[in-house]
Amino acid sequence: MTALGALALAGLMACGHEVVRLTELPPLAPITPIPLTVAVAVGSFERSRVNADGVTALFAKELREAGLFQGVMYPVPAGARPRWEIELAGSDSAIEPNSNRWKSMLTTVLPPLGFFLTFENDYSLQLEALLLDEREIVESYVGEATIRHRYQDRANRVEMDLEGVEVAVHAATRGILASLADDATRLGQLNQRVR
Repeated sequence: MTALGALALAGLMACGHEVVRLTELPPLAPITPIPLTVAVAVGSFERSRVNADGVTALFAKELREAGLFQGVMYPVPAGARPRWEIELAGSDSAIEPNSNRWKSMLTTVLPPLGFFLTFENDYSLQLEALLLDEREIVESYVGEATIRHRYQDRANRVEMDLEGVEVAVHAATRGILASLADDATRLGQLNQRVR
């Protein structure tokens, strides 16, 4: 194989993408589950481009896997009237540097450069989990995450975006879970109140 052939092969193999988490995950120490069942509902995602139902489903999955609560309901069965709810809201933003525009113009003029140039953009997600007891607000917990996409011109953008949102939801949820774990004793006491 010639050197030019090896370079072309390396370029073809690098046509993918990677998602880099820029937010550190807070530690989550194991705790005894809070003895209550919480229902997860979709809140406001008006300032977000992500699919609200998809993000809420990922959040509920993470919440269930963390074992923080005795039970997690999502989706909530029709007619159910749960005492405890988490209403999830989200907002996001994306930043694409000007260098991406120049790189894109270069790949238009010289298409082979598309195999070698790397594009980047940053994506930030903020999730707010509003904890409700009998529809009264108990507390608001916020988790934030920022990721960076690094990708080639021919990367599958849909796959890249889905993976990026999943990584961001995981990191933002982890922040909320850490705050909920810190509040576990108080929430257990609130659950014992007669309503």
